[in-house]
Amino acid sequence: MRAGTRGARQARTPDRPGRRLRTLNRAARQVRTLERAPERVARQVRILERVARRAAHLLWLGTVVLASANFLFAVLNGTDAAGFGMAYPIGISVMSVAFSAVGAVVSLRLPANPIGWLLSCIGVAIVVTGLSQSYAVYTTFTRPGALPGAEVASWAGTWVWIFAVFPSGTLLPLLFPDGRLRSRLWRAVAWLAAADLAAAAVCYAIVSTDRHPRTFRPMIDGLGDVLLITVPGGAFGLLAVLAAASSVARYRRAHGDERQQLKWFGASIALGATSVTVQLVRLVAQPDPWLNALLVLGSCTPIAIGFAISKHRLYDIDAVLRRTIVYATLAAFITAVYVAVVAGIGSAIGTRADGGPLLPLLATAIAALGFGGVRTRAKHLADRLVHGVKATPYETLSHLSERLASAASIDEFLPSLTRALADATGASRAEVWVKVGDHLHLAAAHPPVSAAHPAEPLILDKPGSLPPFEWADATAAVRDRGELLGAITLAKPPGDPLTERDAALTADLAAHATIAFRDVARTAELRESRKRLVTAQDSERRRLERDLHDGAQQHLLAIATKVSLASHLLDDGTPPETRALLDELGHDIGTALETLRDLARGIFPAVLADQGLVRALQAHAGRLPVPAELTVTPGLVAQRFAPEVEMAVYFCCLEALQNATKHAGTHAPRLKLTCDDGTLEFSVSDDGPGFDTRRATPGTGLRNMRDRLEAIDGRLEIRSAPEAGTTVWGRVPTAAHASHVSLNDECAEPTALRSSDGPTDR
Repeated sequence: MRAGTRGARQARTPDRPGRRLRTLNRAARQVRTLERAPERVARQVRILERVARRAAHLLWLGTVVLASANFLFAVLNGTDAAGFGMAYPIGISVMSVAFSAVGAVVSLRLPANPIGWLLSCIGVAIVVTGLSQSYAVYTTFTRPGALPGAEVASWAGTWVWIFAVFPSGTLLPLLFPDGRLRSRLWRAVAWLAAADLAAAAVCYAIVSTDRHPRTFRPMIDGLGDVLLITVPGGAFGLLAVLAAASSVARYRRAHGDERQQLKWFGASIALGATSVTVQLVRLVAQPDPWLNALLVLGSCTPIAIGFAISKHRLYDIDAVLRRTIVYATLAAFITAVYVAVVAGIGSAIGTRADGGPLLPLLATAIAALGFGGVRTRAKHLADRLVHGVKATPYETLSHLSERLASAASIDEFLPSLTRALADATGASRAEVWVKVGDHLHLAAAHPPVSAAHPAEPLILDKPGSLPPFEWADATAAVRDRGELLGAITLAKPPGDPLTERDAALTADLAAHATIAFRDVARTAELRESRKRLVTAQDSERRRLERDLHDGAQQHLLAIATKVSLASHLLDDGTPPETRALLDELGHDIGTALETLRDLARGIFPAVLADQGLVRALQAHAGRLPVPAELTVTPGLVAQRFAPEVEMAVYFCCLEALQNATKHAGTHAPRLKLTCDDGTLEFSVSDDGPGFDTRRATPGTGLRNMRDRLEAIDGRLEIRSAPEAGTTVWGRVPTAAHASHVSLNDECAEPTALRSSDGPTDR
């Protein structure tokens, strides 16, 4: 009843055009809003980027202005005011500008990365701390009462530094290098670090200590250093250890660029730790003012971080890291000796640290006596941290002897030799060169050489003498009864000189690898002889094809032409049997001519030399009883390779297609060609009955295929199983045969070509 009433009411309600128009306008506005959403988002992003650029510039400019003011107060205070000297405020100014400048650069390039903003804020905190202390010294000692706010400035100088030290030890290691926290655990540590930062700032701001009795702290008095050290200081130490553990965990999982960035960051942390150590010594022992100049080391921390984020690929961080560890260890040793002698012994005998030259001279003598030994141990420590634990020469030789005994082939042993040599010496590169004929060929290298850019063979100008290896720091010739078999070369990273141990190990490896080099040379000579045989066979194929085309084929064409002319010269009175005999003779000549052409194509197809590998395979695939499915990358259609590569792959594919046609029956075989990283791969698959590759004996065809590919450093595999079909797979390094000319070298995704689209042979 109600439904009918509602329907009648709706039927009586007139259709209002205004309502429909408003609905359409509302929908149109929504559509325009959705269309303008990307523009609005892009506009907001541009506004945020503009704000970020201005904020980065303002932070840097403010730091520079405050640092200039700090430098001015340092000059006005002179070198004797309150015992501070000029080195400390100048070092603070330089360090703050460095942090702020690097932070501005990182923020401008990567505004979403918090590392840049954190560096800028650290720079501001450093310069505010230094300016507050310099201002307090000026208004308290240099010109008492000249400027107001001495107590407030001194108070600020005793707690603002927390905003520089605490984030440097906790937040920076947690966020570096991409500004993201990897797990919930490290997010919790980051929140705890922020809470500890706030608690430390409050504690240092309101708690009085005996160290700064003139500091303005009106709220809490008497708690002293105990609260400062126990609550925020202890928490900061624990959080700093956790942050360092996060960096170590990130480094162990990192690869490539991120691993290189973390190495740079490790160097920056070492420099920063040295700077903080110097600052602590200055506070505890108050040594000579020259020690304050070492605060400039803190400026290297942001610079190293900037390199880690933007320029980590330009410089070898391993050498920088080694020297950083060595210098940091030496600086810590000298500082420890100075503190122990000047502060410890001085306080024990009741002599002030700055009361006379005897204790500083004693500290200098002790540091000089222990400097050599500490430097040697520091270098060993740096080598172990940067390059890992190096094997001893005996361990290296023993390991290589085991590898030589267990290696399936010599080709597996040589890479192990270069890797072991590089690991044992910390070399940046180790190479093995084998003599083949009058050339030296690179047989193995660590790091490996890319297949797309192989090393060029070196020519031996003088028999029995090695060519100059200008890039190598050590070269050891491998000889057997005076005959040169090859060489082992070693290149050390910059800043890491060659030691006698490295040179002796290289020579020992060369002496113990004589048998391996002899086997490699024989294998290479066998490969070269096989290549010469294959080349001679291909040359003979070319000659036969040319003789058949220019000789017998031309004679048959001439005979066919004469028979055709003779049949046209017959008159009406010629017996029908004669005409039929001439026609049959012409047909037989045509059949013989086509058979001869097929024979010539089988010996060596002209289309392979004229139009390339893909067109030749396409033409052959179309003539099979069951046309093959040909799939190639688009770049291969017009790409040309070296003649030996094209001939080897062509004849291997022909042999595989012939076997597939014979055994697969009516199933069409599948031929695939791909190009990737200087390597040409092919595969011929069928759905035939298959066979057991472990029991089957390879026939002549498979042996010829394998000989052809191995002659040009290729590889052949047969993959088959009963009732699972057969796949013949092969690969050939094309970069080693650089004589190819390409119309389009770009390898794209595979595409299918119809076999009937290809050109035909002549």
